[in-house]
Amino acid sequence: MAQNLPERTLYDFIVGDFEDAWNALAQTAAASFGHRGNFMFARQAMTLLEFAARLCKSDPTGTALKDFTLALNDIDPLYYTSLPGVCCNGDAEFDLPSVSGLQPSTQLLWALFDLIRNGQAHQYQQILLKPLLDGAGFVIALTGVCESWALSRILASGRATEHLCYERDKDNDLVLHVRTEWLFLDIKHAIESANLLRRIPQLTLAFLQRPRSKAHYQFTSAALEASLKGGGHTVC
Repeated sequence: MAQNLPERTLYDFIVGDFEDAWNALAQTAAASFGHRGNFMFARQAMTLLEFAARLCKSDPTGTALKDFTLALNDIDPLYYTSLPGVCCNGDAEFDLPSVSGLQPSTQLLWALFDLIRNGQAHQYQQILLKPLLDGAGFVIALTGVCESWALSRILASGRATEHLCYERDKDNDLVLHVRTEWLFLDIKHAIESANLLRRIPQLTLAFLQRPRSKAHYQFTSAALEASLKGGGHTVC
């Protein structure tokens, strides 16, 4: 019978795909081709963040999200930098980490999720924030894999100081630099520090479902099979 995968299995898939793909690409000479996974790894890191946030949503006390928030803040408080205004409306199905005393949707992590996750998922590039009120833009620059730099070597070399640093480019746009490996590692370590996985099955995912309404997918499996057969699909 078809069923959703267990939460721990999904976590293993998200983390394992990132780590195995990163380490495999690190063994490939950078000069052989120009693709180093910048966008792919950023999207995967944001998938991990959303997974954790959705898991925390099942805790009616809010303790899981609070612990996750504090764990990420201990790793790098820059994720919660207060921006000058509201950046996104959030999502009704889950809440992102946010430190108390600040409006959640004004914090940098929420802007990163909006611009990176939504951009990568829908058009495979981060969304450009342009123009701001003064005509300048805000751009997120994402890094990929450097040759010979597996995740173990990255961790052993210490935290990258250029992660979440910024500069003005020649057009006066603000550019925020995001090291995708540290984005992923920070979220992963915060999940571990907050013991989110150990709280399963008390913490659960509210799995996405279809059909969402009686206007969609209103047919039988026999009718669906007939359509596949009529379209030329073969039986495995």
